Amino acid sequence: MISQPMEFIQLIILILTVVFLIVAIEYRRLTFAVISFAVANGFLSLAFFALGAPYVAVFNFSVFSGAVAILLLATMSLESPENEQPGSSTGEQNEEVTA
Repeated sequence: MISQPMEFIQLIILILTVVFLIVAIEYRRLTFAVISFAVANGFLSLAFFALGAPYVAVFNFSVFSGAVAILLLATMSLESPENEQPGSSTGEQNEEVTA
């Protein structure tokens, strides 16, 4: 099945890539989802490097792991949080009954 140690390393890298991409899709907080996306692209760059494509690996790492993740995080930090009330740590709205 797996005949060489390099194939085992490539398999581990690809499994970690898929795991971090699933975490990026399923996570509710956007900050952690973007960080998980950047880590997954870092592992994808390692996979390209292990397959013998160093130029593609460097380009993928610099553009997707670096620039896109930083751009998304910077954009999210400029945006004000929606529906957040003071004193509410979970972001749920408190409904008050007034007479």
